This record gives sequence, structure tokens and C-alpha cells, in this order.
Amino acid sequence: MTTATRREIDIERIRALASASGGRIGIVTLPVAGRPRFVLDLGYATAGSSDYPDARQPSSRIVIDLAPRHPFQPPVTTVLTPIFHPHVFVSGVVCIGAKWAPGEGLDLFVKRVVQLLAYDPLLMNPHSIANAAANVWYRLALRSHPEAFPTDAAALALTIDAPTADRRHAAGGEAQAPAQRVIRHCPGCHAALRLPTGRSGTVRCPTCGRDFEAST
Repeated sequence: MTTATRREIDIERIRALASASGGRIGIVTLPVAGRPRFVLDLGYATAGSSDYPDARQPSSRIVIDLAPRHPFQPPVTTVLTPIFHPHVFVSGVVCIGAKWAPGEGLDLFVKRVVQLLAYDPLLMNPHSIANAAANVWYRLALRSHPEAFPTDAAALALTIDAPTADRRHAAGGEAQAPAQRVIRHCPGCHAALRLPTGRSGTVRCPTCGRDFEAST
């Protein structure tokens, strides 16, 4: 698959994601020849500063620059609006760690960025910090205001309408429904963890590292 073909596929996936988001994801700019850049408006609340939760950033504008060898190199995402987040550098560049795979559609990538900016507990990684000051603030704010995280529940509910073939079991060929998740709070730091339903066992909190028993 050529880079140009993959880019066109990603454009269609982003359009579908925006359409399915109920107006929360808006397309400002799509890639054109010589400018492989997406600009999106995300209508999900996040922390614009350390004044959160007293003051919230109701939406964010992000820029996604595709790499010269897309999709074999990860895209670079930059937040243009105010944000105070452990995984966003002061420059606005989002630290996504090593979570990019060439076969991943850009719609799934954008979904992950949305949920990261909304402080999805499953994506908060204390071992990969881009903004140390924001990380110190977040850990204190999580203890003081556990109900304020994640910052927007709608971000965690964002779903991708994958093609039928992508959601079939390898053996049976039946459509596979997306896993339902529920919120459970860590007894140590009160972080909200989004866990799949119908499970029980030991869970490790990604925020404080504590192991605890949980049943969903």
C-alpha cells in the first residue's frame, strides 16, 4: 500500500469518526498534497491549567502531522489550546510512548489521543512523563478531587465503527461486539480505572502502582 493510498484511507476513517462523535470531533483541515496534516477540534473537557477542576478547558484543537514514511513512522500530535497534562510537553506535543503500530488506523489513534487528554486512567503512565510539574499537580488533584477524573466521561465512551471484517472472530466469523467497561476506584489513590465488565481478579493501579482485588 502506498503512502498516498493509506492517507486517503485515514481521511475517510477520520470523517467517519467525526460523523459518529455526535459533533464532538470537528474537522478543520485535512491533508493535501505537500501538507500531510490533520487539524481537529475536540469537544471534550480537559485541564487547561492547574486551576482545574475549578476552571476547565471545554475543548481542544490538535494538529496531527503525518510522518514522511507514514504509516511506518508515528504521527506527531500537538495541542494548540491551553492544556496542563503529564503526557503533554510544554510545547504542546503529545507523548504517545510506543503505542503506534503501522497497521493502526488514524481513527483509533485519534480516539486514544482524545481519551489521553481526558485523563483516561488506563492511559495515564507514571513512568512516561512529559511535564513533571503537571504530573505532580495531577497526583495531588486526583487525591483531592477523585470525582473530577477523567475530565470528560464522553471521551471514554467514544467508539469506532470498525468494518465488519475487522470485528469478526478468526474462527467462527461472528461479529464481535466491543467490550463494555465500568469504573472502579483504586483504594490507595482513588484513581478511576476503566475495566472490562464480567471480570474479577487483581488489578494494578497505573497511577500509584497499588495492586487490589476488583470485580466487574
